[in-house]
Amino acid sequence: MHDKRIGKYLHSIEQSKAINYSKFLALLPEQLCEEVKEKATIKFLSKGSVIVEVSCEQLLEKLRSLAIEPSSRIDATLLGDSHKVNTSTSYLLAYHQSSVDVHPDTIISSNDETHLRFQPKKRLVIIENAELFFARETLFAQMNKAFSLSLSFDNTDLVFGAGNQISNKHNYTFINQYESILCFFDYDLGGLKIYKAMRNMVGSKAKFLEPSSDNLTEFFIKKPKTQEQYTKALETANSLGLSKLHSLFESKKSFMEQEALLAL
Repeated sequence: MHDKRIGKYLHSIEQSKAINYSKFLALLPEQLCEEVKEKATIKFLSKGSVIVEVSCEQLLEKLRSLAIEPSSRIDATLLGDSHKVNTSTSYLLAYHQSSVDVHPDTIISSNDETHLRFQPKKRLVIIENAELFFARETLFAQMNKAFSLSLSFDNTDLVFGAGNQISNKHNYTFINQYESILCFFDYDLGGLKIYKAMRNMVGSKAKFLEPSSDNLTEFFIKKPKTQEQYTKALETANSLGLSKLHSLFESKKSFMEQEALLAL
């Protein structure tokens, strides 16, 4: 297993700086955790603050190996967790003007190369819900109603973002070719995080579709799982300049899922 946080803790240990010992141990595999407890010397400074000394070079090497980032998916697999390294290829599903049936096209991206079988329009809509994606004609009609848009496959392509898959670095070349990128995600912390990743990827081209009137207010009924999640959503909406959404979060104390658009 590879974890960058272990590397940060290990750097502090080697610099004789205080660390949160319990959090450090929680990151380690069980067997190595027990070995650290057995062989390391600790000096308590205050609650949660400890100086750790590891004199065993063999143990240090084991800890250092956890801080080395695998160079490939194969190396990560051999270390026990392939998901620590991004795949070398990304794929997205898309509907466009030439789509003739329910089967979407597949866009394959790797490094700076993108392979697709259609001519992109100037505008892209990214959706994060499969129910909405496959109801593509109804989706565009409802989005036009909700946001006063004029979406059609004559002027817009539609992509299924599949959560964080859309922000995979390999998708940059494909996404960045569009002049306008409309993001319709859940109105919650998860949706805002994906939008923030899109902004980091393509800048102001990406626009989050905020409610433009009161027509979606009644659908803000999904209660946050925790107060922390709600507070973080408020902070994120504010930091992204989404004032209308921020106000709705404050007044409704709830989130909205994308599928509610079909009930409009």
